[in-house]
Amino acid sequence: MLVYKNTFKFRLPYQIICDEHIIEETYTKRYNLLNNLNKILQPNIIHASSGSKHESDDMSLNPKKTLKLFVTQCSMQHIYESKNEHLIDFVKYNFERRRCNHDYKNPKTSEDCIFSITNVTGKKDENEDAKDINNMVVGTNKHKYIICTQDINLRRKLRRVPGVPIIHFMNSNVLLLEPISDTTKRFSEEYEAQKLTKGLNDSKNAGLKRSLEQLIESSTANEIPAPLKKKKSAHNPNPLSVKKKVPKAPVHHKIDDEKDEIKEPSKKKRKRVRSKKKSENSAEEKDKIENPDSTDDA
Repeated sequence: MLVYKNTFKFRLPYQIICDEHIIEETYTKRYNLLNNLNKILQPNIIHASSGSKHESDDMSLNPKKTLKLFVTQCSMQHIYESKNEHLIDFVKYNFERRRCNHDYKNPKTSEDCIFSITNVTGKKDENEDAKDINNMVVGTNKHKYIICTQDINLRRKLRRVPGVPIIHFMNSNVLLLEPISDTTKRFSEEYEAQKLTKGLNDSKNAGLKRSLEQLIESSTANEIPAPLKKKKSAHNPNPLSVKKKVPKAPVHHKIDDEKDEIKEPSKKKRKRVRSKKKSENSAEEKDKIENPDSTDDA
């Protein structure tokens, strides 16, 4: 899975598409498909080397967080036709439905349905009905699906599509992840060789000599335009920090106040004048206090 992770950018959670045949086998044998797929793919161990956020979280140890099981509409329609209610309830509880945009009234076989959603070409394959493997249009695994199937013809077709992991039962009890196919190996080798020749950061221009005009054009294209400065709008001052204006008195009030001041004469302070009698009496009292004997002799 390291090749699929580094070359084809597989990310957690893995999306695993199962056909109706492998679902029936797991149900009849009471085989724990999710836990065994987790042991085979080892998503936590593989992605731990890159320091992904999923591995730092303890919840990622739960296989329900790292793996998602899907069943297509056509495969689900074949399960409905079996009229096994327990099997239908088992699929509803453990699998998510994946839309394949095929008519459910006339469902395709699991081989054609799964191959159509895995081999994404953007073109109509003329040899699809004839099932000519050598002349078919090869696309890419756009949605990063992992296919779990027992169909031999489907596995032969998917080996010609780069970047498709295939899982199947071996000896009816052991799940097996197939080794990388020749097309996938060839694609990964070309991808790694391009890193050396074209560079890691700039795959278009690294390692190539360019003229001055091309350098100037690339520099001008990479220039970031300066951000526009916002014009500051005029705001009113803070009313708490502004000194209040003192209202000016009108002119006619000033004239009236001046006339009143002229009419009212200034009052002079009166000086305190002491009487002579009080001064004489106070002198006698002092003599009595100082010479009490002289008064007794008299």
